[in-house]
Amino acid sequence: MKNIGYITALTIALLPLATGCTESDGIRLDFEVTSPVSGTVVVVCHTDIHELPLDSLGHASCTITDTDAAFMKIFYGTESRLIYAEDGDTGTISFDGNDMAGTFRFEGKKAPAVEYLNSMTLNALPDQDYGLPFDEFAARLKAKTEDASVLLEARDLKGTGNFRKMEDARIRYAYGIQLLMYPMAHRVIAQDPGYRPDEAYYDVIRSYFKEDPMYADIDEYREFMTESAHILDPEGRETGSLYPKLVAEMKYISTVCSDEKVRQVLLHHIAVPYIDNFGTDGTEDMANIYRTYVTDSVLVAGFEARCDKWDRKKPGKPSPDFEASGIDGKVRTLEDFRGKYVYIDVWATWCQPCMRELPHLKELEKKFEGRGITFLGLSIDSDRQKWEEKIRSGELSGVQLYLGDSSDFLTAYGIRSIPRFILLDKEGNIINSRMTRPSSGDTEKVLSALEGI
Repeated sequence: MKNIGYITALTIALLPLATGCTESDGIRLDFEVTSPVSGTVVVVCHTDIHELPLDSLGHASCTITDTDAAFMKIFYGTESRLIYAEDGDTGTISFDGNDMAGTFRFEGKKAPAVEYLNSMTLNALPDQDYGLPFDEFAARLKAKTEDASVLLEARDLKGTGNFRKMEDARIRYAYGIQLLMYPMAHRVIAQDPGYRPDEAYYDVIRSYFKEDPMYADIDEYREFMTESAHILDPEGRETGSLYPKLVAEMKYISTVCSDEKVRQVLLHHIAVPYIDNFGTDGTEDMANIYRTYVTDSVLVAGFEARCDKWDRKKPGKPSPDFEASGIDGKVRTLEDFRGKYVYIDVWATWCQPCMRELPHLKELEKKFEGRGITFLGLSIDSDRQKWEEKIRSGELSGVQLYLGDSSDFLTAYGIRSIPRFILLDKEGNIINSRMTRPSSGDTEKVLSALEGI
């Protein structure tokens, strides 16, 4: 709760990955990186992450389309900067690869807005304030919001289009998100597990729940509106599990929201991250609501593309391929393992849950020694040397290959956390893209039941 930016950091893990930006009218971004230390610049825009490979001169370009305006996060290595642009804008972003934060420069009409964004911090209220009665908490949050708006008003932002209005809304909803957190945080901080908000709390939330198609391009607005739908819906607010909660939010928004852009954007904002992270199995209710109310061709195409990705990972589909090298440097692909079942362990040396599975994996390998199955470890360590040290320690068995942390294999399977286990048949087709762990008693049963094992 220390900094409002934490919301963006958490959300990024849920966003889909794209390999570039569509070339058409929109927001044009050109990158010039001197002394590059990484070959990729990443642009986060709404629900998309765009990876832009730098050429030999450190240049990259893309066009962000289908948004009237956007607050975008630019990542390079572990550093990041926030920018703002509107449809029709062009901007040149330059920095030294060794010091992005210290050398970052934005050239374009929105340069004053970008300078403002990267010189201001929206600090959240301290944790202890959640222990206050709601009226006092709300008053402090209102004062915090007004202070930030005063500083915004004092800036010279001429020629930046709708930025001042958009930023004022972003401030309001960024702080508004803290209101949504209040009931749960108050129970913890005030040590009052029985606390339930009164009607005054819901009145404040309703005062923020406003439909404005311009604000629909602000991520903080989307976040507030979708989460407040859970709070304002008397029937859905007690729903705890993630999927039923999201379906309830979609039902509420589709019923209450009358503005077409707001309704469609919010439904898209709810459905897409869930599909990206958890797939399409059992999502019929979500898909039915989405396909009924979302008609924007761009949004629909994005949703269906995500669903199709998961279809390619369903049982019976050919597995995505990989190129990974052994300790001897020899590169191997999935083709090298045809003719046997393959139980894949995607892991890394820094992953403690991965390490806890190793004894169980060794035991499993012993039980199936000499039978028609290969136990294949794919390391996603960023540091190959650490992987090699682990291999030479003798703690691992089976076939061990170094995949690295940027393989398309990870993207194709949507791997965002490890360990991840995958079971393939003798022809390289998927049996289970989320196979049980070695520590699960079900794993031996499944493997033993394989035909011809």
